[in-house]
Amino acid sequence: MKLRTVGHSSLRVSEIGFGCGTGAGLMIRDDAPAQRAAVERALERGITYFDTAPIYGNTLSETHLGRTLRELDATNVVIGTKIALELDDLDDIAGAVVASVEGSLERLGRASLDIVYLHNRVGSARAARADIGVGALLTVDDVLGPNGVVAGLRALRARGLVNVFGCCSYGGETAALEALVDSDAFGIMLVHYNVINQTAFVPAVAGSRPAHDYGRIAARAVSRGMGTTVLRVLEAGLLAQNSREAPSELQNVNAERARSLAFLQDGDATLVPAAIRFALSNSGVSTVLVGISETAHVDAAADAAERGPLPPDQLTQIEAARARDFTS
Repeated sequence: MKLRTVGHSSLRVSEIGFGCGTGAGLMIRDDAPAQRAAVERALERGITYFDTAPIYGNTLSETHLGRTLRELDATNVVIGTKIALELDDLDDIAGAVVASVEGSLERLGRASLDIVYLHNRVGSARAARADIGVGALLTVDDVLGPNGVVAGLRALRARGLVNVFGCCSYGGETAALEALVDSDAFGIMLVHYNVINQTAFVPAVAGSRPAHDYGRIAARAVSRGMGTTVLRVLEAGLLAQNSREAPSELQNVNAERARSLAFLQDGDATLVPAAIRFALSNSGVSTVLVGISETAHVDAAADAAERGPLPPDQLTQIEAARARDFTS
């Protein structure tokens, strides 16, 4: 398993990240032997980055991950967790950030955290909920202001408790996200990026069918020296023919997009290997999160990474397909 450097930091992470989220479910279900087997296999395959959050399973993901790593005496790993603030937290944002991270450290059994992401989305005005995701919708001032999120993270860094600060571009408003990137306060960004939605890095195709346009926010982040953590590389299971999302117009369109890429399977049962290799073909990507539900998922992701980036001819074919919005 190759390692990649996170932007301009000294932190290095495995190309594949072990996703401990709600969708995958493994680190939330109270099945300690299965959790241990999957994490042990991940370590054997060279996966060193583990991604969790307090919101996953109402803190169970952090608790179970911490226990499992301690049982395996796994100290040479990189852990990323998150902060999700609610409206009630906004009277003392920095204090709420500190309290959240201190709770995560206790549950994970760690002296410090490698990456802490702001899980909230950011927009022009506060709201109880964002368009997608968890926590309240915050403003740029809530994040960058004198008693904001970054102030809390800097206080934690001063105590040696946090290394790299991260933010999330999955949802929220583009102009607000650009302000976070341009502040140079963050070192890494969670990015929705996959073979059928590449708009975090490249322009949307004019006149294309429904899709969220991320306005090249990841390309902007990389240009400022940030790393990127890719989520939804399989589009919530769609590219694995195992979608976890309710039927919708967008789901139908994305399914058609996926079918147009069948040429990438090249003998594989699904598009999973090609989708992972596509993301890893982008030098701006630091790590690709794969939600792990069982040990077999570890091997599938690691096997795909070991095959390396997609060859130039396939990348050319993908770009031609994207230019016509993945229609025949």
